[in-house]
Amino acid sequence: MATGTASNTTFTFPWILSKRRDLLFYIGSALVGWIYVAIVFFNLPAISRVASPTGYTLFSIGSFDLTLEWVIILSWGILFDAPHLFATLARTFFDGEERQVRRKELNKSWLFFVIGPVLILTPYLIGLVVPLSEFVLGLGAMIFLVAFRLWAYYHVVRQHWGFYNLYKRKNGDPSDKAQLINRVDYWFFQFSLYLPLIMFLTADYYLQIPSSAFPDIGLHADLGGGASIATIVNPIVSTLYFAAIIGYILFQFYFWRSEGSLNGSKLLYMALVVPLHFVAFSHPIIVLFLTPIVTVGHNIQYHQIVYEYGQTKYIRTESKDSWAKRIFSSFWIYAVFGLIFTFLLYRGPWIDWLGSTVSSNLNGLVLNSVGMMAGIRDYESLRLGELIFGAILLGWAMQHYYLDAKIWRVSKDAMVRRNLNLSD
Repeated sequence: MATGTASNTTFTFPWILSKRRDLLFYIGSALVGWIYVAIVFFNLPAISRVASPTGYTLFSIGSFDLTLEWVIILSWGILFDAPHLFATLARTFFDGEERQVRRKELNKSWLFFVIGPVLILTPYLIGLVVPLSEFVLGLGAMIFLVAFRLWAYYHVVRQHWGFYNLYKRKNGDPSDKAQLINRVDYWFFQFSLYLPLIMFLTADYYLQIPSSAFPDIGLHADLGGGASIATIVNPIVSTLYFAAIIGYILFQFYFWRSEGSLNGSKLLYMALVVPLHFVAFSHPIIVLFLTPIVTVGHNIQYHQIVYEYGQTKYIRTESKDSWAKRIFSSFWIYAVFGLIFTFLLYRGPWIDWLGSTVSSNLNGLVLNSVGMMAGIRDYESLRLGELIFGAILLGWAMQHYYLDAKIWRVSKDAMVRRNLNLSD
């Protein structure tokens, strides 16, 4: 992989792959999320007047209505997100060396396919012995879906942290200021990407969101005198957020004055990601598309880094993994394998038919399962069979979250550093 540094008196630009590919796949990938934001934003007046915002029709082609669900939710889910789950499988189960080194972790990863069904069914099993209310019966599903979405967001943020640190690693910090820079970078990153979530949960518009996918979790309950946890926490968190942004900008100015240059790649990366996460949480309609908006860039980054890893390990070397060599022999073959996985095991007509057969004609299974993951489908309208089948499908995503945390430890894994062309 080509790397280089183009610099002037103010910025240095260390690249992980090359200038063109970094700007296209790693840094610029966030622009797809911004395109999703723009589509929703410029249609907000019309979307706000319809009962189902995700079903709003942008335009029609003959008798086919091109809705926001098709343009944003399914374009993300089918083309980007589902295939990136296959990328992890290609990187692990199709790699003979990984199967030997990580046998226990790979075997353990299949447990995530039963966690959701167990949580969902537990209240119903208890209800066979002790009468339970409808709310309590649905508590297992709510806990599972909330925990899943929080893990999904954490997973995306952790990948951003990984790329953030790769640009730091490529550039190198002055040894006399490295500890201070690392501390400032760490806290800025945590505040800038996690505080918008808390601001959203405590915002006055949270209860205005037209979807029970965002249930009342009690933060807005009246504590007396019109006060609530939300009204107390929100201004504090909002102040911390904007203070972190301003403080980080001032720190960069201080560092530039003392050192004469800044890590342009790291700052450009965060300049696209940080405001995107803030905007995604900022409006009760835009937040319906939260997951595609903040995840699509992550998906594109992941495809590129896995494909580059595969090219180095399986194609540019004398690897004996025939399946891995076949999958990574060209990007188009890699993409076709990802789409085959998507329609065969995760989403598509075959999965729709299977769900209907197993769960008694489940209506709209593909949209329901995609919607559960995106956080926009009303889970309370799903029948028990749909919830269980959808939870099984989401096992692919949770397996990916778990394995992804194990296989990309750059600082601890020499094989990863070697195949990503990162110096020790």
